[in-house]
Amino acid sequence: MTWRAVVAALDESELLRSRVSVYRHPLGGRSILWHAVRALLDVDPPPSEVCVLHRAATPLTVDDDWPGVTFTPVDAGDDARALRAAVTWPGMTVLVDGAAPLISPQTVARLLRAAESGVATLRDGREHAGRIAVAGEGPALASADDPRVPQGAARVAPTAPVELIRVSDRHTLSMAAVAVRDRVVRSHEAVGVSFLLPDTTWVDVDVRIGADTLIYPGVVLEGATRIGSECVIGPHTRLIEATIGRGVELKGWNYITRTSVRNHAVLEPYERRGLD
Repeated sequence: MTWRAVVAALDESELLRSRVSVYRHPLGGRSILWHAVRALLDVDPPPSEVCVLHRAATPLTVDDDWPGVTFTPVDAGDDARALRAAVTWPGMTVLVDGAAPLISPQTVARLLRAAESGVATLRDGREHAGRIAVAGEGPALASADDPRVPQGAARVAPTAPVELIRVSDRHTLSMAAVAVRDRVVRSHEAVGVSFLLPDTTWVDVDVRIGADTLIYPGVVLEGATRIGSECVIGPHTRLIEATIGRGVELKGWNYITRTSVRNHAVLEPYERRGLD
């Protein structure tokens, strides 16, 4: 199947109470928008292109040089026309809310299959709730006054309920953070990493950890931190853009930022390494 994706990053949530756009807010070390675009690119088969619609006054990026991802500015009051123009493509199109960072590639693939029989939508059970994503032939989506809320669309269930979280305020942001953390922890557990109390840890999406490493409670792992295999990361340790060799033991309450620790090193409690 050949298809394209449009990401609507046009709403500025006043409930967030921030000078930073909701789409640029950090979530797991990346922006909320990054998560939505990454999910689309991970669908099999991937989209031929991803067009991100954003406010002209709020430039957006995804921090990665992804081919086929373009950004189109939209002036205030021109949302409906810009959305219809973006989806009016003679082929299958998926329109995703850029403030919904938890949508999965599996759910997008399911949405595409459902849209082969007509317009399909992913949304929660509330009648007037906004759609997380819609899919269908471009002209069919463009025929609606607002392509995000087409009439008579078939409802598709998400792979997991958390995919219906749309970040609009600080509470939904914290809900999304917990869900992202849980996903990241499970992905590390699947390759042999142990977390003693995963609910007390934080792990960014770009962190890499070797097999047979043990993570104690209260650990915070940020940025592109790299941890070798067979390590012990003691309680309440914080690593920022750090590289930890194989077989290292950090006894706890360590702070290591933007530096490396050699293989089989042992750091005593409260020891600091690197420069802020």
